[in-house]
Amino acid sequence: MKNNAIINQEQESTSDEIFKLTALVYFQEALLKQEYESCQELVGFAKGFGAAQSEIDEVIISYLRGDKAGSLPVSQAGQNGANQTKNRLRSLKEEQ
Repeated sequence: MKNNAIINQEQESTSDEIFKLTALVYFQEALLKQEYESCQELVGFAKGFGAAQSEIDEVIISYLRGDKAGSLPVSQAGQNGANQTKNRLRSLKEEQ
């Protein structure tokens, strides 16, 4: 029983980390595409999944320096993929 609790906690932290990084990647992509209206929501998702302010600052600084890729890989999923991910992030956040 105790082992199951440990495994479940590890899986949750792993999935939170994945969703945090996904939100940061889409935040970076929104900045690069100058889709600033999406930025606040994406930062909120990233913070909701455990992103530190320093991680968000890192993406912003990278953008301001003019880095194309920054410290995160930029997704090539396009707008439909971004919308699907935002919707999935919203639904996961509501479940918590």
